[in-house]
Amino acid sequence: MRKSHTRFITTFVLLGGLTLAANAQGQGPAPSGVARIQDKHDRALLSELRAYLKEHPRAEDAQEAYMLIFNKAIEHDWFTENASIAAQYLVEQPDGPVQALARIVVTMAKAQEGKYGEALTRFKELMNGLGKDDQEEFAMNFADTLAKAAMTAGEYPIARQVFETLLVRYGESPTLRQRVRDELNRLDLVNKPAPSLLFKDANGQSVRLADLKGKFVLVDFWATWCAPCIEELPNVQAAYKKYHAQGFEVLGVSLDETKSALLDFVKAREIPWRQVHNATGEGDLVEAFGVSEIPATFLIDREGTIVRLQLRGPALDEALSKLIKDAPTH
Repeated sequence: MRKSHTRFITTFVLLGGLTLAANAQGQGPAPSGVARIQDKHDRALLSELRAYLKEHPRAEDAQEAYMLIFNKAIEHDWFTENASIAAQYLVEQPDGPVQALARIVVTMAKAQEGKYGEALTRFKELMNGLGKDDQEEFAMNFADTLAKAAMTAGEYPIARQVFETLLVRYGESPTLRQRVRDELNRLDLVNKPAPSLLFKDANGQSVRLADLKGKFVLVDFWATWCAPCIEELPNVQAAYKKYHAQGFEVLGVSLDETKSALLDFVKAREIPWRQVHNATGEGDLVEAFGVSEIPATFLIDREGTIVRLQLRGPALDEALSKLIKDAPTH
């Protein structure tokens, strides 16, 4: 079935209206402006809440304090620095009202530390404790976040196990089952040749990925309305500037509703690489790559093989550095 190319949901609604941040690596760009003020405020809030709980561990509003701590840790990806209080909560209150949030913090802290095997074990424990009917969306969103973190780190077997665990638990749901299959299909693209459609870029020039063999190519699915995409743009620009002379190219695939929005943005930001407006281009790259949400990236090596998925933050620079260093000279 053809996927919709309208705006994808990139922020996940969790228990009690809490949100789970998309950047599970905790390595996004340093906040600035209003974001910096909010960051400073929230760090001070967490410090005060931890001090309050230490002084009043049995306060009537202790659960509210824990909920705020875990909520802010999830919102800002502050998993590692709040892992100890979450772990302590689970020891002292394994059935506490916010134990699910504590488990998220502990699980994602393991992922941030690169201990994906342990993170997977924690994830399975959390899945076993969830209700079958009322927490399906929560389970899908958390699974998606952990799996995407594993993808960014190149831990594809872990990502697959995360989705397969979710499928075993909630496979009766047709919607969830299809989403999981989409993700598993995307994982199957790793170490396979990239799709070689013929299409036109936003300027009407013909493009075929096969024609870019001999170069490292990042296919970047994005849109001007996608906040995480725009936040990631400086990382892509930095990588392009650093590695372009060594054979690195970027192909942007825009999911904007109009081509004019894309062209105006690219001109204003002085983005140098080629862009495809998927809605008006020849050939459907979204469908060919199995993209179900953005941002989504696919790194293709010199032989035209997809070698990495979901590269964000420093992971893109690290992957390119290794690929270029290890690639044979021509």
